[in-house]
Amino acid sequence: MAWNRTYGEGREEMRSPMRVWMSRLIIALAAMALLAGCGGSLPSWLGGDEAPSLPDLPQLPDIPQLPSLPGLPSELEQLPGLLSELGLPDLSQIPGLPDLGDLPLVQTPPGGMIFNGPIERGLRVGDRVPGTDIQLVGVSDAGAEFTIAGLRSVRVAGDSLDYDGAWPGVPGVTYNLRMRIYRVGDQSVRAAGVHQLTVQGVQPVQTNASISDATLRFPFTTGANMGENFAGITYSYLGADDRGAQIGGLPEGDYPYRKVGDSLFWAGNLRPDMAAEYNLRMMTYNESNARVGGTVKLALPSQ
Repeated sequence: MAWNRTYGEGREEMRSPMRVWMSRLIIALAAMALLAGCGGSLPSWLGGDEAPSLPDLPQLPDIPQLPSLPGLPSELEQLPGLLSELGLPDLSQIPGLPDLGDLPLVQTPPGGMIFNGPIERGLRVGDRVPGTDIQLVGVSDAGAEFTIAGLRSVRVAGDSLDYDGAWPGVPGVTYNLRMRIYRVGDQSVRAAGVHQLTVQGVQPVQTNASISDATLRFPFTTGANMGENFAGITYSYLGADDRGAQIGGLPEGDYPYRKVGDSLFWAGNLRPDMAAEYNLRMMTYNESNARVGGTVKLALPSQ
């Protein structure tokens, strides 16, 4: 029994150092795993090196912002191709251009519409600004020579070109123009600013005939409650659906649903003497109303 007891005690003495060594090893491995998870490195005796750094993710390009232009509604700034639709260059670096506040305040006539927004015109000698009595008749060292209301006027860069009056040959239409000359060339002038057209007796009729040579272009936004027509076109808003805003008045067989950002085209006559073409997109909609925005081209007599 004494031998057995001595042997048992000897085994216990042999086990104790082994247990201590194994416990220390487990603790060390756990600490190293925790260190590696926190961005540290394993010791070289375990074959560890510094963890390789991850490559930088590519940076997404900034979304280009539409230049700040006078008379351009902020809700249209994200629409693709808006400047091209309006026939405008980038005017954001030209100081002192008129804005909508420089136009006369006009009440919308019953059954009528008002269009306004930015404008840029290039004139060559002999050209008249459409809808006005302003005509470029020559360019000299003194500046650009115009006739305005039949009177001679020499203008240089920074000078104004303004007009308020009836559109010639189209009854019930008034035009307001506020521009500044920003460049005088050898035989040409460029001017920019804002303009406004007030139209009485609007009765839109869809024809789907596109305008090849627009006289005027404007940014355009309008809204409609459910069951009502959008101003200036024959389409109506019929309410919200899982598939989008439901549009009424489309040609038979056309898909009637538009989600936010989807396009909506209309072409026809605002009046028998005024053709119009709308390039619109769905801006917002809910159960009770919807809003569309984009551009409108108008065809009027230019002289």
